[in-house]
Amino acid sequence: LPEVALQGPPQTAGMHSGAMPFAVISVQKQLRQEFDDPEVAEGILALVEHYLSQHTLDRSRIYLTGLSQGGIGTWNLAAQPPFNTLFAAIAPICGGLRSPIGVKAEALANMPIWAWHAEDDSILPVSMSDRSVEVCEAAARTAYAGAVKYSRLPVGHASDYSWGAAGIPKMRGHASWVDAYYPEGSEPGNCELYQWLLLHRRE
Repeated sequence: LPEVALQGPPQTAGMHSGAMPFAVISVQKQLRQEFDDPEVAEGILALVEHYLSQHTLDRSRIYLTGLSQGGIGTWNLAAQPPFNTLFAAIAPICGGLRSPIGVKAEALANMPIWAWHAEDDSILPVSMSDRSVEVCEAAARTAYAGAVKYSRLPVGHASDYSWGAAGIPKMRGHASWVDAYYPEGSEPGNCELYQWLLLHRRE
């Protein structure tokens, strides 16, 4: 479990208690599974529903974001029912849609999307996000979803701030989530991405 908090929203929530404008749920899966596999997806939905039943939260403002494998999971989980109407907006980072990409893009036609990827990503090629954004933009997107936002960074970070102490090696260009979740000059839990997510409310 501590490894979940090495980057992204769980890191911020753990290091700066109370700074996040959200309740943060971080799910895990087996290495050989995908987040949109039926068994995993069912577990995620059950976890979200359980959490909502235990806390006073706004069901119309449930968001999904993830990085690397979680970025792939964000794209593909949000493209299947009931998640394509559960989440109010998504922010996939260094990920991409898997086949059938056209069908999934249509399923995301009413989903606000802000995708992130670095051109020099040495782990997952930027073409994954390029193609996903291209196909989603070609779909008949609704007024609620709007145009797909895409931060295609010329150069990405090679590591997260916590990786050195954890012994995680650098990965050229892969840590584009640093610019998304905690860009330089921002206060913990207060960044443009989070502000953008909070603008969306699922009716």
